[in-house]
Amino acid sequence: MKNQIPDTDLKALRKKLGLTQKEFAEKYHLSFQVVLKWEQHKSKPSEAAKFLLFLIDRIPHHIEKELREID
Repeated sequence: MKNQIPDTDLKALRKKLGLTQKEFAEKYHLSFQVVLKWEQHKSKPSEAAKFLLFLIDRIPHHIEKELREID
């Protein structure tokens, strides 16, 4: 059986992190338009993006640290 990545409520996640859509997109190297469409349910994240959102929700400081190292 394939493991399912749970959906993440992006708006709730952003609010928890205290970020605007633009700030969230910039911090996590996402397009603002993509973040907007995901929140408006006009498109869905790919499985890879769902996994990234899942990790950001669970371990945001670790993800931020790793991203800072590649900037």
